[in-house]
Amino acid sequence: MTPDVNVLLAAFRPDHPHHHPARHWIESACASCAAGHTTLVLLPMVAAGFLRLATNPRVFKQPDAIEAAVAFLDTLLATPGVEIAGEGEWPLLRSKLLAQGLTANHVIDAWIAATTEALAEHLVSFDRGFQRLLPPSDLTLLP
Repeated sequence: MTPDVNVLLAAFRPDHPHHHPARHWIESACASCAAGHTTLVLLPMVAAGFLRLATNPRVFKQPDAIEAAVAFLDTLLATPGVEIAGEGEWPLLRSKLLAQGLTANHVIDAWIAATTEALAEHLVSFDRGFQRLLPPSDLTLLP
């Protein structure tokens, strides 16, 4: 099983109109995972989308702190049978978000940088904001 962004967001935010069914589903899914009956896979793009929306002041009058949103995902991932897809980008993304307090639309740039690092690639961009997310050896900025 893999939840979409809207399911994670609804389960996390008590003020969301679908909070109760989403919370019930996520708790049931985690219990099933912990019992070894199934697995729950969080897709990296879903995790990043959740973090982007939960921390965005354009979406919520009182957005969540990045620390609280990351802690929600950490709690899910601490459950046996719950994992995040991919090869090492979540720890890199988590570190960048928390170390620099990145929220809202900056989450996607952090995800791009984390994936670039996890895949040992080199990013080419016009966006100067990547200078704070990647070492110069991993980034080429076009004029």
